[in-house]
Amino acid sequence: MPRSFASRPRIRTAGIAALCLGLASAARAGDLITFETRPNGNTPTDDAPLLNPYDIDGGGTVRFFFDTNDNNTFEEGVDVLPRFEQVGEDGDDGFLSSQVGGGTHDRARPGFRSQLGDYFLRQPDGIGTLPGPFLIVYDTAQAIRGFSGEIWDIDGQPRAGVTEQWRVDVLNARGDVLAMLPSPLGVDASPGSLDSLPWNFGFEGLPDGVKAIRLTFTGTKGDGIGLAFNNFSPTFAVAGSVVPEPASVVLLGLGLGLAVAAPALLRRR
Repeated sequence: MPRSFASRPRIRTAGIAALCLGLASAARAGDLITFETRPNGNTPTDDAPLLNPYDIDGGGTVRFFFDTNDNNTFEEGVDVLPRFEQVGEDGDDGFLSSQVGGGTHDRARPGFRSQLGDYFLRQPDGIGTLPGPFLIVYDTAQAIRGFSGEIWDIDGQPRAGVTEQWRVDVLNARGDVLAMLPSPLGVDASPGSLDSLPWNFGFEGLPDGVKAIRLTFTGTKGDGIGLAFNNFSPTFAVAGSVVPEPASVVLLGLGLGLAVAAPALLRRR
């Protein structure tokens, strides 16, 4: 059985830069995983589970799964595998595109359709509840200094008390949180809404020991939740990331007017 991380992590401070680009469509260098192919290079099948890890440049792999028992490690037969979602198929098991086509599913806004592509990852049972946090776990000897990814369609109705939001945690093998970044709070009013748009996030300047990335839903919704995850670069941050400041975590928001200074010590719930 794989070695488990601590389920109640401590936190370490480090010189880290985190860049949240919101609406920007940013080019990435390196080994971008678009989910347009399976790990063996073949075209995915709609609704098929992602069974195997992807290779990464420089040696090693990354595995994607939903952590059902909150121990930050993959256990076959216990944890839940994500599924490939093909854009334009199966109606209601991807994300609801309220501002595109009057409420269709899996439709990016004009200008972002090529970025969404034909396939992305979603939770296994479609829009509803999550089986656990979404984990990306590295198996590599190389030092991971940065990465980037996308969560699509973060929206909500804050005035009605129905919100969507995510938190990205960077973990080491003990479960310590090396860095974290909250997504914008989802809203339903354009132009601030991320409905049918990606939230692009990235870190660079990470310290030694990066083992996993954890995406946790922190919104107030108890149902009607969907994760649409796409375009993950395991070793490169989003283009335009800044040089890290010593002994701090820098959070920058562009396009959405987000500027958040993370506290030196943050503890998990």
